[in-house]
Amino acid sequence: MDEHLITQAQQYFEAAWREPVQVTGMGRVTVGSRRDRRGKRERSAASENGPRGCLVEIGEFLVDVASTITWPFVTVWALFRLFKRDGPKRHAAIPSGPATGEAYRVAEALKQRPGEVAVVRGKTQLAIVELTGPGAQPTVVWSGRGAERPQWSPAPASLYWEDGSMLMLPAT
Repeated sequence: MDEHLITQAQQYFEAAWREPVQVTGMGRVTVGSRRDRRGKRERSAASENGPRGCLVEIGEFLVDVASTITWPFVTVWALFRLFKRDGPKRHAAIPSGPATGEAYRVAEALKQRPGEVAVVRGKTQLAIVELTGPGAQPTVVWSGRGAERPQWSPAPASLYWEDGSMLMLPAT
């Protein structure tokens, strides 16, 4: 990420907020989705009882056979993708917690922003901004102050809100 853009954002927000700020660049960010972290046992427990249990077991057997046959092809394809150079990658920001939490609102706002993203932190405020380019003012994607301000964790870069939601940002 361009250090000039970070310095420009720092100067802009120090003047606007009238307090010292720290700016952490995140680069271009896409929004990922939370994975289903339930275990296999929990997912299939509901379908073990009753007449559907037999059909589920047959389906699982067919999936196992198909995966045994296709894994070599998938492995070769994954290795090919690993060594293919696509240019700069867009890293994912992943929300978690209650679906009505603030992290999901921020993630929705980030989906609309294709530019470089940075987190600006002051003593009383925090903002997620899009850095559009040299000479242009940063665009505020989300901001919070006081009780609305989430807790910041630098490693891994994450924001934690009081409502129990969290937004994990890409590693810089």
